[in-house]
Amino acid sequence: MAVEDAIAALREHWDDVISQLDPQAAGQLGRLVGELSGPGREAAADQIADILVDSLPARHPVRRALVSGVMSSPLVLDWDSVAADLLARAGLSVPGEPEFADDSAPSVAEILRRVTERLLAAPALSEQQVLGHGADPADPGLIRLPRPDGGQQWPLFQFTPGNGPLRVVRAINILLDADGDPLGAADWWLSRNGWLDGRPSELLGRVPDDVLLSAARVVGSEV
Repeated sequence: MAVEDAIAALREHWDDVISQLDPQAAGQLGRLVGELSGPGREAAADQIADILVDSLPARHPVRRALVSGVMSSPLVLDWDSVAADLLARAGLSVPGEPEFADDSAPSVAEILRRVTERLLAAPALSEQQVLGHGADPADPGLIRLPRPDGGQQWPLFQFTPGNGPLRVVRAINILLDADGDPLGAADWWLSRNGWLDGRPSELLGRVPDDVLLSAARVVGSEV
Protein backbone atom coordinates (compact mmCIF):
# COMPACT_ATOMS: atom_id res chain seq x y z
CA MET A 1 0.00 0.00 0.00
CA ALA A 2 1.13 3.50 -0.75
CA VAL A 3 0.82 4.61 2.89
CA GLU A 4 3.26 1.91 4.01
CA ASP A 5 5.62 2.90 1.19
CA ALA A 6 5.47 6.52 2.34
CA ILE A 7 6.14 5.65 5.99
CA ALA A 8 9.13 3.56 4.93
CA ALA A 9 10.39 6.45 2.80
CA LEU A 10 9.85 8.82 5.73
CA ARG A 11 12.33 6.74 7.76
CA GLU A 12 14.95 7.32 5.07
CA HIS A 13 14.29 11.05 4.61
CA TRP A 14 13.19 12.18 8.09
CA ASP A 15 15.52 15.15 8.51
CA ASP A 16 14.90 16.42 4.99
CA VAL A 17 11.13 16.18 5.52
CA ILE A 18 11.29 18.02 8.84
CA SER A 19 13.34 20.81 7.26
CA GLN A 20 10.56 21.40 4.72
CA LEU A 21 7.66 21.52 7.19
CA ASP A 22 6.37 24.58 8.97
CA PRO A 23 6.56 24.45 12.79
CA GLN A 24 2.92 23.44 13.20
CA ALA A 25 3.16 20.57 10.72
CA ALA A 26 6.46 19.43 12.23
CA GLY A 27 4.90 19.39 15.69
CA GLN A 28 1.92 17.38 14.45
CA LEU A 29 4.23 14.90 12.75
CA GLY A 30 6.24 14.52 15.95
CA ARG A 31 3.07 13.64 17.87
CA LEU A 32 1.71 11.27 15.25
CA VAL A 33 4.80 9.08 14.85
CA GLY A 34 4.44 8.05 18.48
CA GLU A 35 0.93 6.79 17.74
CA LEU A 36 2.09 4.40 15.02
CA SER A 37 2.73 1.69 17.61
CA GLY A 38 -0.70 1.94 19.23
CA PRO A 39 -4.24 0.92 18.36
CA GLY A 40 -4.76 4.17 16.47
CA ARG A 41 -1.90 3.53 14.02
CA GLU A 42 -4.14 3.54 10.94
CA ALA A 43 -5.63 6.93 11.79
CA ALA A 44 -2.16 8.27 12.66
CA ALA A 45 -0.73 6.97 9.37
CA ASP A 46 -3.56 8.61 7.43
CA GLN A 47 -2.95 11.93 9.21
CA ILE A 48 0.78 11.66 8.51
CA ALA A 49 -0.06 11.06 4.86
CA ASP A 50 -2.20 14.22 4.82
CA ILE A 51 0.69 16.26 6.25
CA LEU A 52 3.11 14.88 3.67
CA VAL A 53 0.78 15.60 0.76
CA ASP A 54 0.10 19.14 1.97
CA SER A 55 3.70 20.01 2.81
CA LEU A 56 6.07 18.32 0.38
CA PRO A 57 6.78 19.16 -3.28
CA ALA A 58 5.40 16.73 -5.84
CA ARG A 59 8.83 15.31 -6.76
CA HIS A 60 9.94 14.66 -3.19
CA PRO A 61 10.63 10.90 -2.77
CA VAL A 62 8.35 10.60 0.26
CA ARG A 63 5.50 12.33 -1.57
CA ARG A 64 6.10 10.17 -4.64
CA ALA A 65 6.04 7.04 -2.48
CA LEU A 66 2.70 8.09 -1.05
CA VAL A 67 1.09 8.91 -4.37
CA SER A 68 2.36 6.10 -6.53
CA GLY A 69 4.47 3.75 -4.40
CA VAL A 70 8.15 3.14 -5.08
CA MET A 71 8.62 -0.35 -3.75
CA SER A 72 8.59 -3.40 -6.00
CA SER A 73 6.12 -5.23 -3.73
CA PRO A 74 3.68 -4.24 -0.95
CA LEU A 75 5.41 -3.59 2.36
CA VAL A 76 4.61 -5.28 5.65
CA LEU A 77 5.91 -2.96 8.33
CA ASP A 78 6.83 -3.68 11.92
CA TRP A 79 4.92 -0.69 13.22
CA ASP A 80 6.46 -0.78 16.70
CA SER A 81 9.93 -0.68 15.13
CA VAL A 82 8.88 2.08 12.74
CA ALA A 83 7.52 4.22 15.56
CA ALA A 84 10.61 3.70 17.73
CA ASP A 85 12.92 4.47 14.82
CA LEU A 86 11.10 7.66 13.84
CA LEU A 87 10.98 8.83 17.45
CA ALA A 88 14.71 8.22 17.74
CA ARG A 89 15.31 10.13 14.51
CA ALA A 90 13.33 13.02 15.98
CA GLY A 91 15.19 12.81 19.29
CA LEU A 92 11.93 12.21 21.16
CA SER A 93 11.06 9.81 23.96
CA VAL A 94 9.05 6.65 23.49
CA PRO A 95 5.25 6.83 23.91
CA GLY A 96 4.17 7.02 27.53
CA GLU A 97 7.26 8.97 28.59
CA PRO A 98 6.51 12.62 27.71
CA GLU A 99 9.48 14.95 27.71
CA PHE A 100 7.50 18.16 27.94
CA ALA A 101 5.64 19.12 31.08
CA ASP A 102 2.71 20.61 29.15
CA ASP A 103 2.66 17.59 26.77
CA SER A 104 3.14 19.96 23.85
CA ALA A 105 4.95 18.97 20.67
CA PRO A 106 8.52 20.16 20.22
CA SER A 107 9.14 22.92 17.73
CA VAL A 108 10.83 22.23 14.42
CA ALA A 109 13.87 24.08 15.77
CA GLU A 110 13.98 21.75 18.77
CA ILE A 111 13.69 18.66 16.59
CA LEU A 112 16.49 19.87 14.32
CA ARG A 113 18.64 20.72 17.35
CA ARG A 114 18.30 17.20 18.66
CA VAL A 115 19.05 15.67 15.28
CA THR A 116 22.16 17.85 15.00
CA GLU A 117 23.31 16.79 18.48
CA ARG A 118 22.93 13.14 17.50
CA LEU A 119 25.02 13.59 14.37
CA LEU A 120 27.70 15.60 16.17
CA ALA A 121 28.02 12.85 18.79
CA ALA A 122 29.45 10.45 16.21
CA PRO A 123 33.27 10.02 16.18
CA ALA A 124 34.85 12.83 14.18
CA LEU A 125 38.12 14.51 13.24
CA SER A 126 39.27 18.08 13.65
CA GLU A 127 40.60 20.11 10.74
CA GLN A 128 44.19 19.35 11.72
CA GLN A 129 43.44 15.65 11.95
CA VAL A 130 41.88 15.72 8.48
CA LEU A 131 45.06 17.30 7.16
CA GLY A 132 47.00 14.59 8.94
CA HIS A 133 45.02 12.02 6.97
CA GLY A 134 46.26 13.62 3.77
CA ALA A 135 42.87 15.12 2.93
CA ASP A 136 41.68 18.63 2.10
CA PRO A 137 39.24 19.88 4.78
CA ALA A 138 37.49 21.96 2.10
CA ASP A 139 36.95 18.97 -0.20
CA PRO A 140 33.28 19.09 -1.33
CA GLY A 141 33.31 15.30 -1.23
CA LEU A 142 33.71 15.34 2.55
CA ILE A 143 31.03 15.99 5.13
CA ARG A 144 31.87 19.00 7.31
CA LEU A 145 29.44 19.36 10.20
CA PRO A 146 29.05 22.83 11.73
CA ARG A 147 29.23 22.89 15.51
CA PRO A 148 27.35 25.28 17.84
CA ASP A 149 30.70 26.83 18.87
CA GLY A 150 31.34 27.93 15.29
CA GLY A 151 33.85 25.19 14.54
CA GLN A 152 33.55 22.23 12.21
CA GLN A 153 34.13 18.51 12.45
CA TRP A 154 34.52 15.73 9.88
CA PRO A 155 32.82 12.37 10.66
CA LEU A 156 35.47 9.69 11.14
CA PHE A 157 33.83 6.99 9.02
CA GLN A 158 34.86 8.89 5.89
CA PHE A 159 38.54 8.06 6.31
CA THR A 160 40.71 4.99 6.09
CA PRO A 161 43.06 4.44 9.06
CA GLY A 162 46.15 6.59 8.51
CA ASN A 163 45.12 7.45 4.98
CA GLY A 164 42.84 9.70 2.96
CA PRO A 165 39.07 9.56 2.47
CA LEU A 166 37.41 6.44 1.13
CA ARG A 167 36.67 6.72 -2.59
CA VAL A 168 33.13 5.36 -2.27
CA VAL A 169 32.40 7.79 0.56
CA ARG A 170 33.46 10.76 -1.57
CA ALA A 171 31.35 9.54 -4.48
CA ILE A 172 28.28 9.11 -2.31
CA ASN A 173 28.81 12.41 -0.51
CA ILE A 174 28.81 14.20 -3.85
CA LEU A 175 25.58 12.40 -4.81
CA LEU A 176 24.05 13.51 -1.51
CA ASP A 177 25.29 17.12 -1.92
CA ALA A 178 27.32 16.94 1.28
CA ASP A 179 28.81 20.35 0.53
CA GLY A 180 25.39 22.02 0.46
CA ASP A 181 23.57 19.79 2.94
CA PRO A 182 26.12 18.26 5.32
CA LEU A 183 23.55 17.36 7.98
CA GLY A 184 21.39 15.52 5.46
CA ALA A 185 24.38 13.61 4.10
CA ALA A 186 25.60 12.72 7.59
CA ASP A 187 22.13 11.57 8.55
CA TRP A 188 22.04 9.20 5.57
CA TRP A 189 25.34 7.62 6.63
CA LEU A 190 24.68 7.48 10.37
CA SER A 191 21.02 6.38 10.44
CA ARG A 192 19.63 2.94 9.80
CA ASN A 193 18.74 2.38 6.15
CA GLY A 194 15.84 0.01 5.63
CA TRP A 195 16.95 -1.03 2.16
CA LEU A 196 20.47 -1.81 3.35
CA ASP A 197 19.31 -3.25 6.69
CA GLY A 198 21.89 -1.29 8.62
CA ARG A 199 23.68 2.03 8.97
CA PRO A 200 25.64 2.76 5.78
CA SER A 201 28.63 4.01 7.79
CA GLU A 202 28.86 0.60 9.51
CA LEU A 203 28.51 -1.30 6.23
CA LEU A 204 31.62 0.17 4.60
CA GLY A 205 33.85 -2.73 3.62
CA ARG A 206 31.12 -5.23 4.53
CA VAL A 207 28.87 -4.77 1.50
CA PRO A 208 29.96 -4.03 -2.07
CA ASP A 209 30.57 -0.38 -2.87
CA ASP A 210 28.10 -0.52 -5.76
CA VAL A 211 25.33 -1.56 -3.36
CA LEU A 212 25.97 1.52 -1.23
CA LEU A 213 26.10 3.68 -4.35
CA SER A 214 22.79 2.29 -5.59
CA ALA A 215 21.11 3.07 -2.26
CA ALA A 216 22.52 6.61 -2.32
CA ARG A 217 21.39 7.19 -5.91
CA VAL A 218 17.80 6.66 -4.80
CA VAL A 219 18.17 9.72 -2.59
CA GLY A 220 20.48 11.76 -4.78
CA SER A 221 18.35 11.43 -7.89
CA GLU A 222 15.08 12.35 -6.23
CA VAL A 223 15.80 15.31 -3.96
